[in-house]
Amino acid sequence: MSVSDIEIRNARSADVDAIRQLEERVWPNFSASKEMIASRIAVFPEGSFIAVDKRNNAVVGYLCTMFLGYESSEFPHQWKEITGNGLIQNHDPSGKYVYGVTLTVDSGYVVGMQLQVYGWSVIVGHGRRGCFLGARIPDFAAYKKKYPDVSVEDYVFQKKRKNGNPVDRELAYYFRAGFAPVKVLKDYEPDPESLDYGVLVYSKNPFYHWPFPSLWGWLIKKIGFKLLKMFDT
Repeated sequence: MSVSDIEIRNARSADVDAIRQLEERVWPNFSASKEMIASRIAVFPEGSFIAVDKRNNAVVGYLCTMFLGYESSEFPHQWKEITGNGLIQNHDPSGKYVYGVTLTVDSGYVVGMQLQVYGWSVIVGHGRRGCFLGARIPDFAAYKKKYPDVSVEDYVFQKKRKNGNPVDRELAYYFRAGFAPVKVLKDYEPDPESLDYGVLVYSKNPFYHWPFPSLWGWLIKKIGFKLLKMFDT
């Protein structure tokens, strides 16, 4: 598969069934319902994207975002409260920040970064201050079993690999994408691998307060993370 085989576009109501099937494959224990997916597209169509394999017209990736006005200290701890039970009907059009509701990628496809680029086009194009999201820590249960005295805070904020990346594979993924942990979210969602914890992570918009945000948002789609890193000081 090459990059040219993948199309990234906004999700439409006709895509709900295909997105639901993708969610069930990737997240069998906590996949989004058809009602959630349809509501997200209806509430904020600009904030939902899918990756389509043009060879078979299959939906292989899904990203949903929303706008919120919370500061980091104000965030609720549970995903369902942050996202309005996954329906995002609490989306705030004037919210200062983007929140990443979900990123779902089919096994065997490497489209997560491509979808994130389109998510950043929303952040930059709408002139938002930055992006929050709730990350799982799927290696924590196994780590805690091996090192029972390690607290979740130490695991998230202190434990690093030799290359400086977080020890947790999901935190490391977002770290490489420019996100840093802000705080631990207890009882974020039922998730035995993470011991029900989540982590609020944040990345700033390096173009915040720049003129012509829609232009920079368009350029993000064309150039991607290279442009973000060039101006991220």
